[in-house]
Amino acid sequence: MNSQTTLEAPCWGATDVELEQGRQDGGTSKKALGLRSNWARLPGRSVEVWLLGELVASGVVDQAAEDGSVLWIAAEGISTRRIFDKSSGYQIWV
Repeated sequence: MNSQTTLEAPCWGATDVELEQGRQDGGTSKKALGLRSNWARLPGRSVEVWLLGELVASGVVDQAAEDGSVLWIAAEGISTRRIFDKSSGYQIWV
């Protein structure tokens, strides 16, 4: 894949609501993949960060604001810790 290739955002998996229902039913919701709207519940999870149909980052959520408005992806290797703001249009996929 070259640097000008645009990936399509994932279109599979469960939503936050479906995952919550799975937990109530005793399902294995931690393995379900999908778009997350409640970022406050993501610390410790491996995620993909998408913006306008492009994958911009992936990694482990280090911290998230209590109101779910922002989250930080932990530093890894030579990459520094990064912050993503929901109001800027970023989407988080798990």
